[in-house]
Amino acid sequence: MADLIFPQLSSGAMVQYPIRKRTDIRTVKNLLADGTMFTAADPGASRLFWTLTYLDLPLLDLEALRSHFVACRGPFRAFTFLDPTDNLLTYSADLTQSCWLTPAGLLVQAGIADPKGGTGAFSVTNASAATLHISQTLAAPANFQYCFSVYAASAGPAMCGLTRSSANAEQTDAAQIGPIWSRISSSGVLNDAGLGISVGISIAPAQTLTLFGPQLEPQFEPSRFRPTYSNAGLYPNAHWADAELIFTAEGPDLFSTSFNVEAGFRD
Repeated sequence: MADLIFPQLSSGAMVQYPIRKRTDIRTVKNLLADGTMFTAADPGASRLFWTLTYLDLPLLDLEALRSHFVACRGPFRAFTFLDPTDNLLTYSADLTQSCWLTPAGLLVQAGIADPKGGTGAFSVTNASAATLHISQTLAAPANFQYCFSVYAASAGPAMCGLTRSSANAEQTDAAQIGPIWSRISSSGVLNDAGLGISVGISIAPAQTLTLFGPQLEPQFEPSRFRPTYSNAGLYPNAHWADAELIFTAEGPDLFSTSFNVEAGFRD
């Protein structure tokens, strides 16, 4: 985990749109004397690139980007990058994986009908006498603007709570749910400058919830659900892909710039 973090803008947005994102994949070819060719993928050489363009940046955001570039010594030092186009949670499509902390007393059943017409939802039952949380913790800044969302349903009227927490702060938002799928969300900034954020879904005693599509994004509102598995949108070993950072003054306290960020596809 790099100790440097790509900064979020003062507006609470991670980047400005449009964003260009591409994947570079290398194939190794071995041509024999008789003309036979063998090919194989080289996963270690796969790279992701983001082209980020900013317009009308205030001086505060310019200085944040420039300070980060200097601290990284350009492309030399690694930093953590939160992909604004992806889900930050790993295994968002499988709540039975070990990255999801499931306390004793929570029973998770897979293969339940989901709101997209498949069977990717999960039934989560609290068999204990206390409210329990199914949660995941990420090595990401606690004080960024985040939106945590999930599709939830229950057999009858119920409350579903979503929690965002860190070592020194916590926020919980609750919403009424019922038999029809609802996408509920919790959005905001925690008052904690430390590293590490946890998100969780609370289940009351003897309650059963049907859950699908948990998603964490560094923005204000939820976007289209993006299922993830072992790879997700948190890249702890990203680099600047440009040797210099150039800003253009567009007006008083207004600047523009464009640059590239890269990361290993399997980071």
